[in-house]
Amino acid sequence: GTNIENTPLMFARNRTSFVLLFVSIIQIILGVYLFRVAVWGPMPLTGIAIDDGYERASGVVHVHTTLSDGGGSPEDVIAAARLNSLDFVAITDHNNLDAFPYAGYHGDTLALVGSELSTTVGHLLALGLEEDPGFRFSGNATDGLVDIHDLGGFAFVAHPLSPRKGLQWSATNLTGPWGLEIINGDNQWRRAGLRSIMTLALFQLNRPYSLLRIMTSPKDTLTYWDDMLEGRDVIGIFGADAHNRLSIIDEWSLKFPSYDSLFSLAQNHLLLNNPLSGEAEIDRALILGALREGRFYIGLDGLAPADMFSFIIESRDGRQWTMGQSVPYEPNLRARAGGHVPAGAQIRLLRDGEMFAETLETLNIPLPGVGVYRVEVAVDGWQVPWVISNPIPVFERERLLARTADWPPRSKTVEPAEILDRFDGNTVFVASRDTTSMVNENLLDPDGDRHNGGAIRIAFRLGQPTSDHPDVFVALVNLEDRDLEGREGITFWIRADGVYRMWVQVRDENLASSDDSTEWWFTSVKTQTDWEQVSVPFTSLRSINPQTDGQLDLDKVRAIVFVIDKGAMKPGSQGMIWLDDLGVY
Repeated sequence: GTNIENTPLMFARNRTSFVLLFVSIIQIILGVYLFRVAVWGPMPLTGIAIDDGYERASGVVHVHTTLSDGGGSPEDVIAAARLNSLDFVAITDHNNLDAFPYAGYHGDTLALVGSELSTTVGHLLALGLEEDPGFRFSGNATDGLVDIHDLGGFAFVAHPLSPRKGLQWSATNLTGPWGLEIINGDNQWRRAGLRSIMTLALFQLNRPYSLLRIMTSPKDTLTYWDDMLEGRDVIGIFGADAHNRLSIIDEWSLKFPSYDSLFSLAQNHLLLNNPLSGEAEIDRALILGALREGRFYIGLDGLAPADMFSFIIESRDGRQWTMGQSVPYEPNLRARAGGHVPAGAQIRLLRDGEMFAETLETLNIPLPGVGVYRVEVAVDGWQVPWVISNPIPVFERERLLARTADWPPRSKTVEPAEILDRFDGNTVFVASRDTTSMVNENLLDPDGDRHNGGAIRIAFRLGQPTSDHPDVFVALVNLEDRDLEGREGITFWIRADGVYRMWVQVRDENLASSDDSTEWWFTSVKTQTDWEQVSVPFTSLRSINPQTDGQLDLDKVRAIVFVIDKGAMKPGSQGMIWLDDLGVY
């Protein structure tokens, strides 16, 4: 019989054998999985390219460097772009254009420089800016769009539906022909949650696969986009939002995800009227023209190379239109899409946001009528479409014209109901500055106004901030108490010897405030070289005071101030500004 004394020993041995077997099975499964991850590569392509008459160029926009909050230098960005054979890369640091010296060709990669503007309603990605203006962007979204337009550029809303509430866009009806980031790299990372741990673990084993596997469908942004497309033309773009920096604790961070890995993951594929020439100015115009017009599509290149895809609408007599172009409606139009695509790819034609047709690998069908048409290409097993095209609107000519959005209008001017200061021979304003900045003490200029009288002139030079002296400013200050109850705003005339930005402040009583028991309500104005009347509604003023009482008390105005500081102009800036006929309406 069985020796009872040996039974516990047998059970222990069996448990040990079972655990060893279980561990071995897990190791085998894990080994097989890791092997499959290691050998995974982009999907092979099938099909033939559609001859649509366009040249191709591929690149990435929305990249941050150490000139703002990025983890790598502009040289690092350019090196990663060249490593991925990008035709172009757009550096867009926060609220500055300090990367302008790097603009131009570096090998076969063209570096473009734009900026990501922080506003009170979200972030604007500014591309195509012709110069570094010297002034700072104000934080007002309408100001930002006007600045972008004045500097020759165009705009996209960055991460409109960010998981981080403070980064979301909250001004869908803001006037202007701005576009939209359909896929944003930072959004994808934020939505990954705990799955990002797996990405970190697998990153060195297979970078493209590890990043692709955490990407989620942008269906909410696509719906948001389709809703906007009902009313106007809206260009969609992929923004890498590459920082090459992952904050861990305090000042410690990882250089992750790397520029190199993000640049290989997804790109914007442009359709150019001419091939790239190698001349920076010529090719800059070609690339920016395609981005501005929406002649491109988003491709998930980490999944499969997407540079040979096409989507066109064709008339019976052979005329063609592509993404970003408007088609005057006529009978017998056809949609064609395809090219080099993954085997089994599902090409979906959407009309007004609803799927109208789906075919495998190639599409060639008649259109049923007017609408906004765009294409998504899906691949089994992956949440994010391999290709998302920009739309082709098809409507009668009158409706096509109505779909074009205008840039924000200049602010309306209002004649004053009461003049507070004409600056004719005397003024209640005085000059103020920090110890490193310079401003003229004699403010009145008897010959500087618009007519036979005086004006106030501020000749300034902004100092350089230091760690011990961070705040630099010059100001015109009027500390008179005023009761402006019933007034709607202030108005004045302004000109300068250059284009500068200046803050207009109205300070009211707030006993809880640490700023001399006043709260500072402000907005920004931008100067021109000719006299211009500016009207500032009190409702446009905002406060960033943590002790704000929530409203500007017009019956308790304690000061009116005009300020130039490092938030308005770059340190070291200098120039002259004239003001005349300050009033209220």
